[in-house]
Amino acid sequence: MKVDRTRPVAPARVTIDNEYYEGIDELWWDPAGPAAMLHAMNGTRLRFFLAALGDLRGRLVLDAGCGGGLVAKGLAGAGATVVGLDRSQGSLQVARRAVGERFRPAAGRLERLPFRDAAFDAVVAADVLEHVPDLPATIGELARVLAPGGSLAFDTINRTAWAYLTALFGAERLLGLIPRGTHDWRLFIRPAEIDRLCRDAGLRAVSFSGLLPRIRPGHVIRGLLGRQAAVPEFTTGPGRRASYLGHYRKATA
Repeated sequence: MKVDRTRPVAPARVTIDNEYYEGIDELWWDPAGPAAMLHAMNGTRLRFFLAALGDLRGRLVLDAGCGGGLVAKGLAGAGATVVGLDRSQGSLQVARRAVGERFRPAAGRLERLPFRDAAFDAVVAADVLEHVPDLPATIGELARVLAPGGSLAFDTINRTAWAYLTALFGAERLLGLIPRGTHDWRLFIRPAEIDRLCRDAGLRAVSFSGLLPRIRPGHVIRGLLGRQAAVPEFTTGPGRRASYLGHYRKATA
C-alpha cells in the first residue's frame, strides 16, 4: 500500500486508537503506568526542545497535543507560559493540575487551531503528529499560529520497516510496553514528507536528531517469554530510522 503523508489519510483507513489516553487521568504521571514510554523519552526530547527554543522566559508557547502535561511542565519550568491544546478534556485537567499557574488549557483539534495568526513565540508538537490523519492541515495550522522568527520543535516516528519492527510490532505486540492500537504504521512520517510540508508552510529546517531507545537483549528475551519488559532508556543520535526530533524556524517578516 502506497502512503503519502503530504496528503490527508482517509479516516476510514486509520485504525489508531486516539481515545486511549482519555481515561487514564492521574496515571499520566505514573512512570510505571500507561504513559511509561512517554516518561522514558521525555527527559531526552525535552532537552532537545529547550535547546532548540532558547530562552523561554516571558514567552508564550503552544504545546500542541499536550496530553497530561509531561512536556508542558518542562517548558513552564524554563519560564514559558504554556497553552496546552488537546482534544481530551480529562488530559487537560490533569495537565493543569500538574503544571500549575503557567499552564492555560485549550480544547481543540490540531487540524483547526482555535488561535489567531502568529499568536505564539514557539510551538511544540510532542508524540502527536503520527496520530493525526490530516498532516498537511496540521502543519499548516502550527505554522500559521507561529510568530515570524519563532520555532517549531517536534518528535515523531519514521515510516520504515525498522520503525514497524521496533515501535509497532516490538513495543506494542511483543514487549507490551505500549497498549495495542496506539499506533498505525500508515501514519508514521518520513523526514522528507514533513520537510516538504514545513517548507510549503514557510518553515525552514534548523536541526534533526534521532530519538533512540537503548534496547538490551533482556528486553527481547522477556518479551519472547511473555513477560513484561522494562521500559528502555532513550538517547539522541544520528540515526533517524525510527523516532526522530526536528526543529524548524519560521521566516521573519
